[in-house]
Amino acid sequence: MSLQADLAAIDSRFPPQTQAAINAQVARLFATGTGGSALAVGAQVPNFILPDAHGNAVALRALLMQGPAILVFYRGSWCPYCNAELAAYHLALPEIAARGARLVAISPEVPDASLTPEEIDRLGFEVLSDAGNRVARSFGLVYALDEESRALLGEHGIDLSRYNADESWELPVPAVYVVGPDRRIAFASVDPDYRRRADPADVVAALDALRGAAE
Repeated sequence: MSLQADLAAIDSRFPPQTQAAINAQVARLFATGTGGSALAVGAQVPNFILPDAHGNAVALRALLMQGPAILVFYRGSWCPYCNAELAAYHLALPEIAARGARLVAISPEVPDASLTPEEIDRLGFEVLSDAGNRVARSFGLVYALDEESRALLGEHGIDLSRYNADESWELPVPAVYVVGPDRRIAFASVDPDYRRRADPADVVAALDALRGAAE
């Protein structure tokens, strides 16, 4: 199945009352302008250094020395939509690598609450821990969950203070960026509706366009 079909299948598995609560939550995010100030195409992204699952420091500047970078901001390993997204990008890695690009996934989870190092190794790309959403905040992606959203997660046994090792109850808006070697954004997908994600095919097309512009 395609990523979009996988996402729709996840949504269909929730009971009607949960779907209604998600719809209401997403409507509140749009009403409050969540993600509206996120970095967009043409902006220059800030350099960052974040730890991977093995504790190694990964710098954006170093990634860009090898070619374009794809940054996938996701909510956490507890989010089924995020897991479907990461699996789809894993399948697209050969096409991404063939274009000289590197992909990293970024979430606010502390390493011991995220995927295991073995699971991450199987993904085939770096999974970075953005403690306190510091990097996501510099991209304009961070928002605080309201009481209704906290309750919705609690109904499913999800305690963000445990996953993220802080009491902020903040998350990044799911986003995908293609960043050129000059740190300029060539492609941006930022959507407060976390049930929707950028398709890897669109990212591959953006890499082709970036390469064509450089030739």
